[in-house]
Amino acid sequence: MRFSTTASAAFLAGSVVAHPHAYPPLNGLSKRKLDLNSFRLETETEYSDTAATDSTPIVALVKRETYLETATALVQKTVPGAEFRVADDHYVGTNGIAHVNLKQTVHGLDIDNADFNVNVAADGSVFSFGNSFYTGAIPAENPLTKRDQIDPVAALKGASSVLDLSITATAAVAKPEESLEHYVIEGSQGALSAPKARLQYILTPENTLALVWRVETDVGSDWLLTYVDAADSSKIHAAVNYVAEASYTVYPWETNDPSKGSRVTESNPANTASSPLGWHNDGTTTYTVTHGNNGIAQANYAGDTAYLSDYRPSGGSTNDYLFGLNLANTNPQTYSNASVTQLFYTANLYHDLLYQLGFTSAAGNFQTSVNGGGGKGGDEVILNAQDGAGTDNADFATPVDGQKPRMRMFIWDYTTPKRDCAFDAGVIIHEYTHGVSNRLTGGPANSNCLSVLEAGGMGEGWGDFMAIAIHLKTSDKRTTNYPLGDWIYGNPAGIRQYLYSTSLTTNPLTYAKVNGVSEVHAIGTTWATILYELLWNIIDKKGITATRFPVLDAKGAPTDGRFYTMKIVIDAMALQPCSPTFVSGRDAILDADKNLSGGANACAIWTAFAKRGVGSGAKRGTGNSGRTASNVIPTGVC
Repeated sequence: MRFSTTASAAFLAGSVVAHPHAYPPLNGLSKRKLDLNSFRLETETEYSDTAATDSTPIVALVKRETYLETATALVQKTVPGAEFRVADDHYVGTNGIAHVNLKQTVHGLDIDNADFNVNVAADGSVFSFGNSFYTGAIPAENPLTKRDQIDPVAALKGASSVLDLSITATAAVAKPEESLEHYVIEGSQGALSAPKARLQYILTPENTLALVWRVETDVGSDWLLTYVDAADSSKIHAAVNYVAEASYTVYPWETNDPSKGSRVTESNPANTASSPLGWHNDGTTTYTVTHGNNGIAQANYAGDTAYLSDYRPSGGSTNDYLFGLNLANTNPQTYSNASVTQLFYTANLYHDLLYQLGFTSAAGNFQTSVNGGGGKGGDEVILNAQDGAGTDNADFATPVDGQKPRMRMFIWDYTTPKRDCAFDAGVIIHEYTHGVSNRLTGGPANSNCLSVLEAGGMGEGWGDFMAIAIHLKTSDKRTTNYPLGDWIYGNPAGIRQYLYSTSLTTNPLTYAKVNGVSEVHAIGTTWATILYELLWNIIDKKGITATRFPVLDAKGAPTDGRFYTMKIVIDAMALQPCSPTFVSGRDAILDADKNLSGGANACAIWTAFAKRGVGSGAKRGTGNSGRTASNVIPTGVC
């Protein structure tokens, strides 16, 4: 389905629902139980910039034939007598500066936080350098000959116990690797890959050396290096987490598009219940680009299917996506970093909200790893920003569960300069909802249940409704009218025939008016209008909150009106039959409410549908004709 502006102006579609259940707990750290910040390494490094280097006498004496020889000579002159090794990651950058990293060693073992980095200019001179080498007393005894330290398995058990990792190592065995005192620990349970242990030293805050086992454990939400004292497994000197809390500079979830607010920087916005792996880990790999368990986002300038080779921005080792944006630029590719980041952020947040509302892995949602939650994995969403395959549109392809769906966001040229619809959250939500409704209606293994005209229109309507509901404000009233796509279209009226409104004057659409209409977006506008009526009827009863995620009662029902309406709409997708109609869709929503509340909201539901012609006497038609409208509410309901 496409996000269309043709005929009565339109958007896109989707299918079925299931009751929510949480992921099984992973073995990661709960930030509420344990503060990893208290285990951070405390290492002081001195940096000599290029100005300081120029005034350092020894620098002029160390220039050698190769940059490696120059770096080695500098370390020898700066820290005389120090034992060290050259790391094998040295290289010459595109700017001509060579970068060499050196690690201090004692008795052949690394001091893991004692480093020296040397930057050598193109002319062979030292450009700058950093130094955290230890200069205190060196232990006289060689631990490789004394061998009174605990073994690697005991160190793993200590790390698991102190950091509450839920890793069991009862039957674990440490097997040596090729490197000195490096072991892989086989036979443990609870980690995503076999833990590893290395015998090393670390420099303590007291400026002494401690012999430790550096235990590496990947438990999904946290990938840790834990420094366990080599004599006492209950003593943890420090811990390093490879999984950083990602940050994104974006239009926040509450801001639909650039005309509604400003960009902000958000840190770690993922919902841990919905995305326990975070947004940049897929169960096997932690990424430092816009790729993770729920989606892979890139700029697909060519508009082809080779998305894996397309450009995606890097957040660096800390996964910080803090890119500038100038929408006045006439070439959208100049801000593709911000575009891809925005698409990745919005799609992931919607994934997390939908999970809370029932679109879980068992229900056929989009994830690489299902983490034991049911359903088929391997189907994160392919998210293409600035897709070159079209303009003035967007679309979403939804194959069956286990196959990757694809979202394509195009550039819109109704305005000058052109506008990138990745910055219109309503478009992303609309498109993503096509995947939801297609996976839920008829089940995750059947993506063909919304191909009939009326059902296809409902698919378009669900997308519009979810986009509007999400961006409703707590200050809005039932008299508030909403456009869709007004920013990308450059028109306050948006891309639909009418504003979404509870007023029959502002928006006169009814079930009877669907007769004679053969365009799914026009049909969808009527369906979404009915759902907008329903939304306000439920909000009038239950209120509305500004939270991003619902508070759920014991049955999994949201406690506020906005999320409750979204929940019964999603639940109804799973309840309704393949090829639904407005009538069967109405009945499924009634059933969803009955399941959650015992039918406490039946009057609010019937009132919304009857007002727009889908009362108790409404009859489905065939094709684009034959529908019978009804404004009757069943006796005794209200």
